Amino acid sequence: MYSYVDMHCDTLLQTLHASSDLLYENQGMQSLKLMREAKQMCQFFAIFFPPRHEERTPPLPCDDEFFRILCENFYKEIDKHQDIIAVAHNYDEIMGNWKKGLSSAVLTVEDGRIVDGKMENVRCLYEQGVRAIALTWNFSNCFGYPNSKDIDIMEKGLTEFGKEALAEMNRLGILIDVSHLSDGGFYDVASLSNKPFIASHSNCRELTQHPRNLTDDMIKILAEHGGVAGLNFYSEFVNSRKDGITSIEDLVAHVLHFIKVGGEDCIGIGTDFDGIDNVPEIAHPTQMSLLFDALEKKGVTPRQLDKLANKNVLRVIKEAMR
Repeated sequence: MYSYVDMHCDTLLQTLHASSDLLYENQGMQSLKLMREAKQMCQFFAIFFPPRHEERTPPLPCDDEFFRILCENFYKEIDKHQDIIAVAHNYDEIMGNWKKGLSSAVLTVEDGRIVDGKMENVRCLYEQGVRAIALTWNFSNCFGYPNSKDIDIMEKGLTEFGKEALAEMNRLGILIDVSHLSDGGFYDVASLSNKPFIASHSNCRELTQHPRNLTDDMIKILAEHGGVAGLNFYSEFVNSRKDGITSIEDLVAHVLHFIKVGGEDCIGIGTDFDGIDNVPEIAHPTQMSLLFDALEKKGVTPRQLDKLANKNVLRVIKEAMR
């Protein structure tokens, strides 16, 4: 079994209104217990900000309070299970944890709207342990514009604040995540960032025509900048069948395409567990060996599988995260 790094899950959201230990064990796709069973090296846990217009019961707190609750839950639950996992802020801490027999948890943000156009908020997120920020979700914010089927929106790039914030993220050691970003935003990041960046949970647009996926040109540019894309397990980003099924064969096809277009150094894993509403054939960490077995049968070498599992992401973390 390859010990892997997963660059995105939404499991933290389950703890918003819960008093029980839902990060350790729950009815979802990811948990600390499953990480232990799978001997998973590292998981990026995202604080995802749901759209404000959605009606929820109970209603969502304001963004600042929402972040505070999930951030506290993250640290509380990780601290409660120090025998299996520890928080990590950089490469050395991830490797140090692993040598001790511990998995690592990295705190991230999905949707930079929490920054609210204030550079001090970027620094505050860093101080609170956030080490990757997905600049947008599916709506525009202070950083820029989202992926969209509207060509005019898709062509828009980063705001002036977004461009300035990239430099500060590079300086601090926060990974820049372009998943959910517009095409124009992607190219702005590629031209402005002086550190490798990630598409934490995005697939190949050549195989599945969805604006959340990366074009072949983007894959090449991501690879040229030393970046990594995380293989997403959501059916809409994996195939065009509309049956809600993510087969292992589908996932294998995307991995092979990434390697063909961008080389073996540009692909990692970003499952989007607990952020997707379909049930893929690989539905939790203990099944991840099925992906590696299938890739091996397709001729992917042990070296390439090692890179997919952890080495590519660890390299980016070493270069860009502090």
